Amino acid sequence: MAKTQRRGQVMNRVARQVKGTAGRAVAKAKASRSVRKVQVTLGDLIAAAFDVAGEATAAAKLVSSRSMSVATGKQIVFVG
Repeated sequence: MAKTQRRGQVMNRVARQVKGTAGRAVAKAKASRSVRKVQVTLGDLIAAAFDVAGEATAAAKLVSSRSMSVATGKQIVFVG
């Protein structure tokens, strides 16, 4: 909380929250949208990573990365 001084007195400044109907409408629209789940096979993921990376080792790093495991919900590990 910020304090301001006015002629020797200390006054507490309180911030106000502005509540508008536009913000609530946007939040409600985002909450009501349905999320479409897409099934992707492991082969599709590897093929897409190979198309993007161009090399097998780079594709393996991409598919087994932490961001890919967060996105898919599974951890993919390459052995060999």
